[in-house]
Amino acid sequence: MLGVAPEWIETNSGIRERRWVAAEESSSDLAAEAARRAIEDARVSVDAIDYLIGCTLSPDYQVPGIAPIVQRKIEARNIPALDIRVGCAGVLYSLQLARALIESNAAKTILCFGAEAQSKGLELNRQCAELSMLFGDGAGAIVVRSESALNRSEMALEVEDILINADGSFAEDLIVRAPGTANGARWLDPKHIDSGLHRGAMNGRSVILHAVRKLSDAAVEVMERNNVSIEQIDLIIPHQANANLLGQLAKKLSVTEEKIVTNVDRFGNTSGASAFLALWQARSERRLKSGAQVLIVAFGAGFTWGAALGRVCGR
Repeated sequence: MLGVAPEWIETNSGIRERRWVAAEESSSDLAAEAARRAIEDARVSVDAIDYLIGCTLSPDYQVPGIAPIVQRKIEARNIPALDIRVGCAGVLYSLQLARALIESNAAKTILCFGAEAQSKGLELNRQCAELSMLFGDGAGAIVVRSESALNRSEMALEVEDILINADGSFAEDLIVRAPGTANGARWLDPKHIDSGLHRGAMNGRSVILHAVRKLSDAAVEVMERNNVSIEQIDLIIPHQANANLLGQLAKKLSVTEEKIVTNVDRFGNTSGASAFLALWQARSERRLKSGAQVLIVAFGAGFTWGAALGRVCGR
């Protein structure tokens, strides 16, 4: 479909396969299913959820956000439901917000999710191959609970510290311009579509250079302020941009690639869903062992980025 060989895609991105939604499926459909599975895995009822935080770059609609739609689909009660639009960094932004809500007693059990149906926005031709080859569809969700609400016999990832940051100087290096109010007299005009402003655009060199440096710097900073060395980290869970970035990150942090959870080869870059999916993968592959020190890193549109330090507790 892109007019390039599969080998070219794998060489340049590490991606061998990905998933695309069916025509009648939306991002909220994927998110709702991931939410149900996370709620079941956490052994809580949907009625226990008292806050919903959604991360996506491919919502069902421009307005409203995806979170209220997911709330309806999982039949949650009337609770706050909001969207975060920072791409791959959504997992960290949602975790920090969830942590703050719990610490301020505004909520006790929060559902965070990332979901994307990016295939519906891809330009399938040779000219756009370098961008379109990267993206896949998927969703993941996590339940964040206060310590008082947690059964300590159950396995959980205790979030010890989170560092997030942003630099809007590079906002246009990873962008979907339309619809938008910075596009002239109309936020969506036929000329915007004719010129492809409604399609994603990326300065790939800028993104990967900044991503590797900022991710490694954030990882080092969050470890240093918690007196943890890289040798003490058992598992690194990054957002899944492409295999080349993950390889460079491993070298920058001086760790083996075996220590890094990777699924970009099977799912492609699922943006806001990617780190959620990597967490699910680590959980399902039983790599989250009791006592393990875990580092989560992510870099997204904006530019936005950060790192989180956690420890697996319980059985």
